[in-house]
Amino acid sequence: MELEALQEVYGQVQELGGSIIAISPQLNKYTKQVVKKHNLTFPVLEDKDNTYADKLHLVFPLPEKLKEVYNGFGIDLERFNGNDSWKLPMSGRFIIDSTGVIRNTEVHPDHTVRPEPTEIVEIMKSLV
Repeated sequence: MELEALQEVYGQVQELGGSIIAISPQLNKYTKQVVKKHNLTFPVLEDKDNTYADKLHLVFPLPEKLKEVYNGFGIDLERFNGNDSWKLPMSGRFIIDSTGVIRNTEVHPDHTVRPEPTEIVEIMKSLV
């Protein structure tokens, strides 16, 4: 799982003076369960109703066929996200320096393609 891979590189990121913050549209009560289950030590913030992701134009509605697949697997986005929008954020990575300048981004519209967490360390080393 991506969160576990992020946890694995978190110490190295901290040694380089950085931090990792994950953002999820899930309600806080479900996020807390994920944090506990995967022993995450970095913050996972709630983006209620995808408000922040929407401002970045990173939200997409799930097509009806994909809704059926999610329901078939018992993934109830309405319950987990606390709304009936059936919208998800694109997965992505943003590396921002201490002055607020975005130094690297990677975002994918395909939910099965996610940025590789181990690349964070290499990108940060290249910026030093």
